[in-house]
Amino acid sequence: MKKQMYLFLLILSVVLISCGSANRGSGSSGDYAAMLERVQDLEFQIENQWANPVKYNRVNLMGNPNYIIFKQDSVDLFLPFFGERQFGGGYGSQGAIEYEGPLRDLRIEERQDKERINVYFQGKKDSEILDFQITVFPNGNTSTTVTSSQRDQISYLGKVKK
Repeated sequence: MKKQMYLFLLILSVVLISCGSANRGSGSSGDYAAMLERVQDLEFQIENQWANPVKYNRVNLMGNPNYIIFKQDSVDLFLPFFGERQFGGGYGSQGAIEYEGPLRDLRIEERQDKERINVYFQGKKDSEILDFQITVFPNGNTSTTVTSSQRDQISYLGKVKK
């Protein structure tokens, strides 16, 4: 009986390991190069489908306005916010993370081995400092994380608009 159990565990381990993929990327190297060019030119838009607040359940953003629009050396963004604010001040009339202005401390990191491009930048609105990390995949999927000096961290899942 022990031999059968060991054999079963061995076969199960082999199956689980073989189900993994050596290439976990989201597209071909041609897709990566094309997306890298779009990101480096900073002429693209992102629309998110999901918000992932740290302390709350995932929120479907379908039908809710949200966008990140890159315009070479600046960005215009509107992202619905779901979470808590740690310091004084109000959410404004929109209850969203809003920023329009220069891409401060912009850094674009190419990760061809993992088939992703990371874009980092900072923005400041009134007394709030916002740190953005956007990961763009060759297939157009995106993951955006916003860290604020006054609010809970939140992340978004979306797509680059064509």
